[in-house]
Amino acid sequence: MAEQNDKAASPATLMDVAAKAGVSIATASRVLNGSTRKVRNDSYVKVMEAAKKLNYRPNAYAQAVAKGTAPNIVLLVSDISDPYFASVSQGVVKAAGEQGISVTIGVAAGPKEELEAVRKATATRPRGIIISESEYVDAPERAALEAELRQYEAAGGRAVFILNRNLPFPAVDVANEVGARAIAKLVVDSGYTRPAILKGDDNHRSSRERLAGVMDVLGKAGIAVDPAAIANGRFSRTEGYAAVMQMARTGLLTAGDHAAYDGAGVDVIIALNDVMGIGAMTALRANGIEPGKDVGVTGFGDIPYSADVHPSLTTVHLPLAEMGQAAVDCVMADRDESESATPANRLIFVQSAPDIVLRESLPRR
Repeated sequence: MAEQNDKAASPATLMDVAAKAGVSIATASRVLNGSTRKVRNDSYVKVMEAAKKLNYRPNAYAQAVAKGTAPNIVLLVSDISDPYFASVSQGVVKAAGEQGISVTIGVAAGPKEELEAVRKATATRPRGIIISESEYVDAPERAALEAELRQYEAAGGRAVFILNRNLPFPAVDVANEVGARAIAKLVVDSGYTRPAILKGDDNHRSSRERLAGVMDVLGKAGIAVDPAAIANGRFSRTEGYAAVMQMARTGLLTAGDHAAYDGAGVDVIIALNDVMGIGAMTALRANGIEPGKDVGVTGFGDIPYSADVHPSLTTVHLPLAEMGQAAVDCVMADRDESESATPANRLIFVQSAPDIVLRESLPRR
């Protein structure tokens, strides 16, 4: 029968157990919280007997810290206000909550900030770090980021990327190029022949893959994209808006002497993510051009707002919440089973054939 603790109103503490066993608090913690550090057998027995007599209940957080990992996940995103990252974050938070794990969300806009955020995160020794950020595949910080995450995993943590960066860690990935081919085919089949393309930075992985897929389909359809009609919208709504405004100011969009395609102008804008597409539609309207009527518009991602804007945005559906769920599942998976089954840099594909969502912004010509 468990002894009555002297502090009847509160449960026994680690200090109580250590005092009763006649050992240090550090030794009691190692025994009760599952530390990998060895404890002499006689001390182990004393602590376990004292804990039983006092009806001591270990603290889950203390157990995790003693084992080298706190019971939380750190999620790093580029921009929490971006609906893409907000949707992924919701998936992470929901999946982690279902397993009793809290999530700390950090924001880092670029590779330098990302590396610093990872260093701060690893210092807290979380259960896992999920990185859904910049995707800059040739950033100078890449080697340092890999080294930091390798050290973190060697200490018992788990790092997972959302979208692959070809680093030796698990990555939740989607079929970017397949989706881009599908949306480009829809554009061609719908009768459009003079596209403007809003892309991201050249060293941004998703932009590269999506642009490659779009250009391949257009090329095979005999459509030579006017170089003047390709602009960097930096995967941002404001930059997508600015890029289309600049096209309008220089006369590229509508038929005339300075228009793209030998004066014929643009008949569709293919944006490689949804927020650029939404920004593009705002810029078109600001110049008296009706999106979905005068010029078709497509996006990529199917963020929640894409169905609510007017006209509703034709886009490629990505399972954003499911991507977050898959990342959490990878963090929580049994390490021995997952590592014996697949290599460390495995890809967790959550979508192999993206769905195209046809809406009002791309009527048939």
